[in-house]
Amino acid sequence: MEPTKIPRFIDDPPILLIWTAHDLVIVVTMMLLGIFIDHLLYCLIASYFVIKFIRRFSDNRPNGYLVHAAYWLGLLPTNAISVPNPYIRKYYQ
Repeated sequence: MEPTKIPRFIDDPPILLIWTAHDLVIVVTMMLLGIFIDHLLYCLIASYFVIKFIRRFSDNRPNGYLVHAAYWLGLLPTNAISVPNPYIRKYYQ
């Protein structure tokens, strides 16, 4: 069993029990989905594997990498004027 990392700085992500805020969002979302489709146990098991995959994927990369990757793939659409469309790869003047 790995020791729980306690945040030392204000910029570290918040931790609730043994999960970071990102992990908790995944667990709660999968739990609600499992309740809606009446397969709670399957969704909680799936959330364990999703968290394990995301932790392995994001541990070797800088902070904010997953948010940047989601923006780059177009998964975080926004209508803000200051944020360019992620599907436009080249800009011409």
